[in-house]
Amino acid sequence: LADIALVVETGIEVCEVEEVDLRALIYAIAIASTANAASAPVVDPVDQVRASIADMNKAAEKLDADGFMRSYWQSPDLTITFDGETMRGWTTILGEQRKWWSDKQAGITFAEQRPPEVVAQSDGVVTSIQWMTVISAAGKKPSQLVITSVWKKLPGGWRVVLAHETLTP
Repeated sequence: LADIALVVETGIEVCEVEEVDLRALIYAIAIASTANAASAPVVDPVDQVRASIADMNKAAEKLDADGFMRSYWQSPDLTITFDGETMRGWTTILGEQRKWWSDKQAGITFAEQRPPEVVAQSDGVVTSIQWMTVISAAGKKPSQLVITSVWKKLPGGWRVVLAHETLTP
C-alpha cells in the first residue's frame, strides 16, 4: 500500500503533515478497536432479567401499572394467563393492569417470598419463576402468587413475551 500524505487546512495557510503508512494506520485502528471491545463489560442475561424483575417489583409496590408493564413486550402477540384467563396484546393487558391497580388506597402489597429463579435457556431466551405474597388491606389471609415468565432479548432489552400467573388463597 502506498504512503498517503495528510494535508491539514488551517484556514489561512495550508501546511503538509508528515506522510503516514496506510498499513500502520489500519493496524493502529485495529488495535484500538480490539482494546475498546475487550474493555466493554459483558452483562450476564440472568443479571439483566433480575434487574428488570426488581424494577417490576418496585412498580408493583406503588401499584404503577405503566412502570410494571415496561418489562413486557409491546406487541399484540404478548400472552399472559392469569388464573386460567388468557389475555393477548400489550395494550389489552396494560388496560387490565390499570383497572386492577386503579385504587391506590386499597392497601394491596406484594412481597417476594424468596429470590426469583432465573435461568438462561439460550443466547436470546431466559425463563424466570417468582413466588410472591399478596396482602390486601381487607384483612383477608395473604395469597400466594406464582409467576412463570419467558423473557426474550429484543432490541429494547429483555422483555417478557409469555407469562403464567396463579394466585392461591
